[in-house]
Amino acid sequence: MEFRQLKTFVTVVKMLSFTKAANELGYAQSTITNQIQALEEEFATMLFERLGKQIKLTKDGEHLYAYAKQILKLSDEAKDLISSSLIPKGSLTICTAESLCTHRLPEVFKTFRARYPKVEINIRFDTCNDYRNHLRKNTIDIVLFLDVPFNETDLVTHILFEEPMAVIAAPNHPLAKKTHVMPQDINEQALVLTDLGCSYRRIFESILAQAGAKPASILTFSSNEVIKKFVGDGWGIGFLPQVTVKQELTTQQLISLPWAGPPFNIKTQLIYHKEKWISPALRAFIDITLETFNKTN
Repeated sequence: MEFRQLKTFVTVVKMLSFTKAANELGYAQSTITNQIQALEEEFATMLFERLGKQIKLTKDGEHLYAYAKQILKLSDEAKDLISSSLIPKGSLTICTAESLCTHRLPEVFKTFRARYPKVEINIRFDTCNDYRNHLRKNTIDIVLFLDVPFNETDLVTHILFEEPMAVIAAPNHPLAKKTHVMPQDINEQALVLTDLGCSYRRIFESILAQAGAKPASILTFSSNEVIKKFVGDGWGIGFLPQVTVKQELTTQQLISLPWAGPPFNIKTQLIYHKEKWISPALRAFIDITLETFNKTN
């Protein structure tokens, strides 16, 4: 017994005509006849009495008709339920960096919200060291972060674009007069940096260490805005994504030192666990993110 046979049977009952049922369903009349005969053979009974061109349900036909209507109704309900589950809804927990959330992701969030208003978005700011652990514990859905490219077999990685970085200082800083700044020039300089777990701080300090440059002191802040304020007030040299200091560089509250050391090779990346169930909401967010940055880069 197949759903299409039951649908044909119910339609014949409603139309009380094989010909009209064929027209309604877009079948040849012979197809209707074959499907009804297949049902009769399966149940080993007659479903219709045929009196010339007139047809009438038998008692067994009446019993099957009652069940067939329920079966088709449940089938339609199941289709509706599954179809509605494919519409993005529910919630997403996204872990990202402050700089990305403020300067790179607003267009992504705006587009996503306009298309899928029923999805609740939860944003978390964690240190870069925690991102992978959260993905592996399934406490977050997806991460957008800054780091050098890496390859971990249990994570899916999309590199979105290279993130330009800036070594920043107050306009009156002694290094502001140099035409190029090397890692060795940072030796015995005061630094104002992000948290220890931050990936780009780790990269910057690694470059300095390889050159034998030892900072005189390091002030640590979790807020980019506080870092910019302290650097502008002359507390030391900072290191931030260039996009976060664009306004301050334009107004000359800060300067970008002419870095001539090794490239930072820092990329904005999107990652999620390869065994993560990609819900409709998560798939939509990934697609919009990729579309947005493919369009702008």
